[in-house]
Amino acid sequence: MDQFTLRIPTDTACPQDIIPIYLMHTLENPFCPLPSCWCHTDQARIAVLLEAINNGEMTLREAANFADGRTV
Repeated sequence: MDQFTLRIPTDTACPQDIIPIYLMHTLENPFCPLPSCWCHTDQARIAVLLEAINNGEMTLREAANFADGRTV
């Protein structure tokens, strides 16, 4: 898991500590284990969009626009 962890220096600690940022939402694993996260609000619709991306029917940008209601 460490290879998927971004480390960002903080600006309030002295000496500056590193705060790990875990990437939980990826194309391979779009739904995180946190039940209160936004990714669980409409899993069925998100799953359809991810399938369209994986099949090459939509780009990631097109799917994001569609999810946000910005379609032509």
